[in-house]
Amino acid sequence: MPLPRFVLTESQSRLLAELMLDALPDPTVGDSAQEAVLARGLDANEVLSDVPELAFLGLVVREGGGVAATDLGAAVHFEALHEAAEFRLSNVVRFAEAVEDANSRWPLVVRRLAHGEITLDDALAGLDQMR
Repeated sequence: MPLPRFVLTESQSRLLAELMLDALPDPTVGDSAQEAVLARGLDANEVLSDVPELAFLGLVVREGGGVAATDLGAAVHFEALHEAAEFRLSNVVRFAEAVEDANSRWPLVVRRLAHGEITLDDALAGLDQMR
């Protein structure tokens, strides 16, 4: 079953990423909770506004005086990481195709490496053969 699509703000994505590391004290509880939020490099005001929305979406849960990511929240976080990695990888492949005229074998080696068809050692060996 595919995940539902969520469009998160940058601060919501950052909060979800932090919650993958460890739960946070609920920022509405008091000053010590807000200090913990600040210690993690998060903006306390953004966390105060993001937690209710993420909880409504089912991505985080408030329990025991803390805020933690749900399984759905973890899935959404890791799917976003995966999509970002795929985008970067597609840029590498497009770059390789753009410079194909300079060395017709180099883009093929990059493409095969990107698809997991060869190892890095094989790609480096192929690079040596091109020189």
